[in-house]
Amino acid sequence: MTIGCQQNPSEPVADSRQNDYALFDANGGFHRFSRYNDHKAIVLWVQGNGCPIVRNAMTDFKQFVADYEQENVVFFMLNSNLQDDRAKVQAEAKAYDFPVPVLMDEAQLLAEALDITLTSELLILHPTTRKVLFRGPINNRLDYEAQRPPTETYARNALNAILKDTPLPENAAMAKGCTVTRTSKINEESFTYTEDIAPILTNHCVRCHKDDGIAPWSMTDYQTIRGWSSTIKQVLLSKRMPPWKADPHIGDFKNDFSLADSSAYALYRWIETGMERGHGEDTLSKLPQKTKAWPLGTPDTIITLQPETIPATGIIPYRYQTFSLGLKEDTWLQGVGIQPGSTKAVHHIVLTNKETNKKSLIVNRPARPWTDNYIALGGGIDQSTMFPEGTGVFLKKGTELTIQIHYTPTGKEEEDRTQLGFYYYDTPPEKEFYALSPSNTTFTIPPHSSNVTLTVADTLTKDIDIHYLVPHMHYRGTRMRMSVIAPSGEQQTLISVPDYNFNWQYLYKLKEPIRVTKGSVILVEGTYDNSWQNPLNPDPSKELHFGIQSTDEMLIGFLNYTLAEPHKKTLTE
Repeated sequence: MTIGCQQNPSEPVADSRQNDYALFDANGGFHRFSRYNDHKAIVLWVQGNGCPIVRNAMTDFKQFVADYEQENVVFFMLNSNLQDDRAKVQAEAKAYDFPVPVLMDEAQLLAEALDITLTSELLILHPTTRKVLFRGPINNRLDYEAQRPPTETYARNALNAILKDTPLPENAAMAKGCTVTRTSKINEESFTYTEDIAPILTNHCVRCHKDDGIAPWSMTDYQTIRGWSSTIKQVLLSKRMPPWKADPHIGDFKNDFSLADSSAYALYRWIETGMERGHGEDTLSKLPQKTKAWPLGTPDTIITLQPETIPATGIIPYRYQTFSLGLKEDTWLQGVGIQPGSTKAVHHIVLTNKETNKKSLIVNRPARPWTDNYIALGGGIDQSTMFPEGTGVFLKKGTELTIQIHYTPTGKEEEDRTQLGFYYYDTPPEKEFYALSPSNTTFTIPPHSSNVTLTVADTLTKDIDIHYLVPHMHYRGTRMRMSVIAPSGEQQTLISVPDYNFNWQYLYKLKEPIRVTKGSVILVEGTYDNSWQNPLNPDPSKELHFGIQSTDEMLIGFLNYTLAEPHKKTLTE
């Protein structure tokens, strides 16, 4: 376990979280600017691969960063170039020894918001408003194809004034650098709601933003979208929506509903350029506002749970119910559908069979009763799951299952009576579908600590194929990764969630299963922020340990697998 710096402020920093810019960096990290609102300034230096002025000025920038290392200022480089990508920037960073992370503005939203036009320009932002306090060159040493000893230190003068809370000097100098090609400047744009925006919202947003969806408001027509446009702009800039949290550069998932850079750009520019409706019908107004009952078809068995009352506010402990499926014989389960009675209050559901897998098939340890035997997980929009083709879960005659339900308050008292639908095979499938969940249950996270990293690992005793992944932490979790370390030492990241949020947990379904060989290690890594800088943190003064309530903490890497060699359980086995 590693522990970052500890802080003990009496309350969180006041921040409206407007213009709360957020970007991935070139190494897959994630940075939301409000997380740095306890700093005195946020400094951005615009970088571009191959720009001779940036390369020449790198020594000046490194010295600038080093000189303010103790001044509680956060530094980033920013790349908004259309021609650069993560791999190219990683290579440039290695060649020129970049001192800080490079934020990748691949959709050019930050370039639009801050009017980025030149590399080598330095911007200083207010930490809570994100207002630009200074923009200009670091100094006057460089010009196009020319350089001289510096006589002016523009950026240093501005930052000193900010730190001393004295008036800022006037920005008299213009930065010299390479032009950042902005899509909005080279294309004649004419985005319209009917042709461009409604299809994006239909494919990525309406699944939650409908009358019985988990979102608080419904996307019903042009006028509604126009009314919510300022909010849509803000959640695009902060990457809060859509809430697909996995790094888009790692893994290939069939239930991925993340927003492509081109779509994010189109939404942002449509809002910025007047929100033209366009011709044709309003397709959002034609969409059903109710989810089809049992989208997987009519279940073989429907279980209606006992009613649960959810208070209007507060943190709600998990609720548990145990029930019998009434099975008269051994049965193979093909899938599970979940129908929450209160879609806006049900956060997630875990269905387990505590009687199975007393000893794990693929690791040399006892099975954990709540995690190594889960059958289904429903959360957010993923409330129904058919297991991969040719696989199933074996249920013995008389099986009882236990369900864990996590509720979130909606502002008014709710009653939930969730229904579960079970789908059975007529004949046994080719392979049994299993669960494994490496879990760290012995840890301490100190009060007011940040950047605490925990790990847990399991070593496989058999070859398996991994199908589904569910990274799981609680409120203090900020980033999480699941990886495989092969016997050769080669490491492959299965999934990375650098912007982990307890409110958005998914069953990440791989498009193609990943084969993992005997002797490989499943490594789970999680990082926690138990400070006020974590806006989800209910109590930074609490020392944290493993516990089942969301106010405790967990580190669990849920995964579903099949054995690489068929293991068809007979109904008498």
